[in-house]
Amino acid sequence: MSPASNSGRSTIEGRRPMTTLPRGPTSNILVNLQGMMDPFGFTLRMRKRYGDPMSLPKMNGKPGLATGSVEGLRSVFAVPPETLDQMLAENFNALFGESSLFVLSGARHTAMRKLLMPPFHGQRMRLYGKQMCDLALQQSRDLKPGQQLVAQDLMHKLSLQTIIHIVFGVTAPAEAARLEALLEELRKSFTLGLTITLLIPGLRREFGGVGPWARRQRATRDLRSFLDPELARRRAEPAERTDVLSLLLEARQEDGTALDDQQIFEQLHTLLFAGYSTTAGALTWALYFLGHAPDALRRLQDELTALGADPEPEALAKAPYLEAVCNETLRLRPPSPGVGRKLNAPMRIAGYDLPAGSGVFAQIIWAHHDPAVFPEPEVFRPERFLERTYSPFEFLPFGGGNRRCIGAAFALYEMKLILGTLLRRHSFELVSRKPVRVGLQGLPGSPVRVIVR
Repeated sequence: MSPASNSGRSTIEGRRPMTTLPRGPTSNILVNLQGMMDPFGFTLRMRKRYGDPMSLPKMNGKPGLATGSVEGLRSVFAVPPETLDQMLAENFNALFGESSLFVLSGARHTAMRKLLMPPFHGQRMRLYGKQMCDLALQQSRDLKPGQQLVAQDLMHKLSLQTIIHIVFGVTAPAEAARLEALLEELRKSFTLGLTITLLIPGLRREFGGVGPWARRQRATRDLRSFLDPELARRRAEPAERTDVLSLLLEARQEDGTALDDQQIFEQLHTLLFAGYSTTAGALTWALYFLGHAPDALRRLQDELTALGADPEPEALAKAPYLEAVCNETLRLRPPSPGVGRKLNAPMRIAGYDLPAGSGVFAQIIWAHHDPAVFPEPEVFRPERFLERTYSPFEFLPFGGGNRRCIGAAFALYEMKLILGTLLRRHSFELVSRKPVRVGLQGLPGSPVRVIVR
């Protein structure tokens, strides 16, 4: 069967013999190392060289396939949730623990996702809006015209305060400062060396306290030593609180039991990985792209000025061009170039029959650079999101299907409120217009230096 026939239809029949897979790289080492060093550029070069879909090197003797076409992504994500699992779940288990949402599968994943969902959606999320704006104002009030700074430092500071106050609910200055230091060390421990360690199980040793795995384990233990007494105190003195940690303490599983301390820690650890550096990175990229597009910056600031002196958070969240700027930033720089899934049953993906156990990589960056969907895909043009809407198989910065990032709505909401609050009062000019490469986790690979204007 040719790749074009029945394209996009997924089945669980498994009755057809697997066809010869398309061309693709054959070295796992090449794919992993270059994918880590240059995640977006390497992925786009692979599409140019091999086309879409593309085969992937075998893992555990099973074939793999990468696709970013609308039809291919539909065949990956528009299927019953029990047919797909997280790829490399063992690596996530080593990093976050066995109850992490990244690791769970099947009914356990569905149940945990349902339990974690309330703080990140709907009215509960909107309750955090005023707090987000106030924190952004507090952290940026000392900015002075002519001041030069690194955009990543500012955005990490803003994102970190959201986590400390809204996720952990820590407000006492001394405790907040201690937690800030712990979370920063945890963030900095996620290095290229740690990523390589995750791919090679034999390196997951502390080696007398030296090396990336030892640093990560130490940072994790230190955070746990802070959290355990905090959990004990809140359990002993329950109070009406709205922070995410308190809501997790109140949550009940299907059998009526509460999450234990280990489960809460593993979920918080997972949420930190998914929502701290990624949000700060997206905000940094927004300043970077706006710095290269003065007309877009002027249009955005005109829209923000028209909202009045002190707009409500919902007015910011609903500002059309602000949302378009955030979406266009996430199109060009999604948190990850793609997401991996493992097939639990034989399926047809992008026209190819694959056996159970095969790996499928949904290439988000391919979808976002499809010229048939996004003309001039390399150009930062927020207007495209005002001119039409996109399906979840065309624009998917947070992944798709039942494993779509649980904090997607929260992250976009936070991004709009922080960026809107900042740019209502300040403008930022790039010190240099030289291109900035994409680094680990899709973050800027070098400092984005800006001048406050």
